[in-house]
Amino acid sequence: MADTSFPHLGWNPAPGSPAEIAALRSKLTASASALGTAHRLVDQLLNESSYWKGEAADAFRAALAGDLPRYLHNAHRSLTKAAGRLGSWHDDLVAYQATARGYEARAGLHAQAVRAAESAHASTAARADASASELTSATTALTRAREALSDVRRLARELEETHRTEAGRIAKALDEATDKLAPKEPGLLDRALGWVDRNLGDGLSTLSACVSLIALLAASGATLPLLFIAAGLSLAALAVHANDPKIQSALGAGFREGRFDAKFWSAAVTLGGDALGTLPGVGAVAKGARGAVAAVRESAAAEEGLSATLRSGAGVLRSDSAAAMRHIDEAPKPLAEWTARHTRSGATKPVNAGLAGIGVAASGVDLTPAGEDESVKTTATTVDGARLAAAEVPNIVSAARAWARFTP
Repeated sequence: MADTSFPHLGWNPAPGSPAEIAALRSKLTASASALGTAHRLVDQLLNESSYWKGEAADAFRAALAGDLPRYLHNAHRSLTKAAGRLGSWHDDLVAYQATARGYEARAGLHAQAVRAAESAHASTAARADASASELTSATTALTRAREALSDVRRLARELEETHRTEAGRIAKALDEATDKLAPKEPGLLDRALGWVDRNLGDGLSTLSACVSLIALLAASGATLPLLFIAAGLSLAALAVHANDPKIQSALGAGFREGRFDAKFWSAAVTLGGDALGTLPGVGAVAKGARGAVAAVRESAAAEEGLSATLRSGAGVLRSDSAAAMRHIDEAPKPLAEWTARHTRSGATKPVNAGLAGIGVAASGVDLTPAGEDESVKTTATTVDGARLAAAEVPNIVSAARAWARFTP
């Protein structure tokens, strides 16, 4: 069937949608960037934990040093390569289609010339007084017009073959990018991305716990940014876990059927830990937003202009959020302070670090082969649940009181 977009050629020599290719390339680039950022964060956490010793440190490194960094690195490289190949194909396709449109325009002119030559030839042949030379001239003109149209269509066929060959080369290059470049075994990228997809929520929870631990051990200037990062990772983990059908099913079975089994408590502890991890960041930003709204109103009332108003609001949001996070972070930690009072002074920080290490180890269990063992998973859930009940919930209550008293 003839392509109505190319009526004179009769077909499209360079099919394809550059817009769709560009959109897919953009998605691949964004995915590759996210995977690269995650890999760098994991690598940084592993490097910064090298000075930390003990069982919690070993569990922390075991949770991150397994397949996760390799999968993230391989997937990042593969998607980056694939995005580059698609970018090249996009540019080539745009050029091919421009050439195809040029051939169509030329074919239209030659088709018009053929029709005129056919009409002149028919008119000459119908004349009784037409000489042999006139008929020969009309026939030659018609032949040349047809040859010119045929030449353009031949060029279009060559373009079609070039398009087909290049499309095949790009398809092969994409296969190499996903199956041969980063992961050497065929199909490993699919398994890697599947692993990341299945473990995304647990990975985000583990990263949040790791960043919280690093914030506790880091120099004071890095603490607040790390705490905001940890809260953001917890919020992302909460969103992923809340939409996990397995977690929804476990919680539903508990609340609807009274089946409060290991799966229910594992789901409850998982969501509870994520929710508690988000509260400091959400609280700090909420406090900052409150001050920002007031600043925007004052600026608008003073008619300072839209740009100045937005700058003022953004500045207050940053400063007040940071100040609120500092108050939350410095709020008393009941369990750690109780331990310090009953053991020795100066034990607060080691206790907090130990509790954070337990959180890292517990959240990282599902990312290791040990997580397949139900008894290990149940133990991890019990330990983490006890940690949340004994330390994190009182810490959040104490932080909420500090947040409530804080005035930007």
